[in-house]
Amino acid sequence: MNAIFIAYLILFFSCLLSGCFVFVLKKQENILSYVGIFGGAFLLAVCFVHLLPEALTLQGETHLCCEDSHHHSHSSSFLSVGVFVLLGFVLQLVLELLSNGAEHGHIHDENHHSEHNSYIKALMILLGVSIHAFLEGFALVVNGEVNYSLLIGVVLHNIPIAMLLVNAFMLARCRWFKSFLFLSVFAIMGVLGSISSICFEFLHDYMGYVIGFVVGILLHVSISTLFDSKESHKYNFVRFVVVIIAFALAVVLSH
Repeated sequence: MNAIFIAYLILFFSCLLSGCFVFVLKKQENILSYVGIFGGAFLLAVCFVHLLPEALTLQGETHLCCEDSHHHSHSSSFLSVGVFVLLGFVLQLVLELLSNGAEHGHIHDENHHSEHNSYIKALMILLGVSIHAFLEGFALVVNGEVNYSLLIGVVLHNIPIAMLLVNAFMLARCRWFKSFLFLSVFAIMGVLGSISSICFEFLHDYMGYVIGFVVGILLHVSISTLFDSKESHKYNFVRFVVVIIAFALAVVLSH
């Protein structure tokens, strides 16, 4: 039991420390802008090399257990996951539409409008990565034993995500305490996921659908982060290298 508690502490505090690093760089706007680009590219890669394959695999296994026909189970599971990806994407579109509508007619309040949209985007990032972290925690403890290889992978995986999350709320002009509070929500989700997995085993049957929904949210967020940023049209060498490094890191951490 002590080993499990220590694993939870490592998971929680490593995430907090990673996010706090952004506070040190808060006056370095150029660096933070590249952190945002890195985070957007990293999330985009994670969707394709980790989350989407995992969603299809999990839901395929679930259908194989419940259906007699092998071919029918796989085709229906792929379709179901794809639908949930679209639902997640559409949810983000709807929230973005509602955000724009709330500011309709207030042309003189452009800065507030921009900050409000940034805040909505930051909240969606928090929602997406929190669900993802919650699901990652499911396999952290199996039969009372800590999966240390998974723990190391998740800790490394959360470093750029935590930095992206804090950076997103800072860009939305949130105070450091509020940004830290949102970071704490993300940091605790892996622990809550592990505890839920131990207490409620039936949740495993729906993981594929939920992950697909998360993919839809994160796809929209990562694409908008990459192409709506101030550097989106500056195709310089540094930006290119940052994106490639983010892609490479996501591929390495997915294995």
